[in-house]
Amino acid sequence: MAVSIAKLREQLAASPIVSPYPHDLAVAIVCDTFRLASQKPPSQAEWEKLEQRVKNPLFREQMGMLAHVLVSSELRKKTVLYLTADRTPLARLQQFFEEVQPLTAEMVRSNAFRQEEFLRKWVAALGADIEGETAQESKSRLNTLDYRQAVADLRKVEEARKQEAERRLKLLQEAQQKEAEARGWRE
Repeated sequence: MAVSIAKLREQLAASPIVSPYPHDLAVAIVCDTFRLASQKPPSQAEWEKLEQRVKNPLFREQMGMLAHVLVSSELRKKTVLYLTADRTPLARLQQFFEEVQPLTAEMVRSNAFRQEEFLRKWVAALGADIEGETAQESKSRLNTLDYRQAVADLRKVEEARKQEAERRLKLLQEAQQKEAEARGWRE
């Protein structure tokens, strides 16, 4: 059963989140989702290990956003369907939190592209299909939205700009040096 990103976004727009869910509530919501899928929810120790493994300083606020998305949309039902047959649901969580690492709750809440990226990364972690898209189209769209790639591209552009500025400065200094030398010969 495919997931409709457009429908999820409509549902989320109808119930905007005012403040992030507290971490304990977010954990309870995700654990309840596991239970609905007849999966053993992660223990407290497993949550702590997961948080340490992903080495993600935004883990808790991203948990709050995941809980909000699950509660405020049909994504919870779809998640339950995909987790029911899954043998590694905790690995799915880890994959998701590693993938969404740079996204803050505010970015997901206030930016349409980041919200779509967040949703698509959860759907991808579940191994679900996106309605109206082939697997290749979904992957391509996710690559287009990838915030980490956008930041990396921006850094490359900034570095190239910096190197070009340094190169131009060096050329200007060489030209000034040559002009000064030529002026010295004339005088």
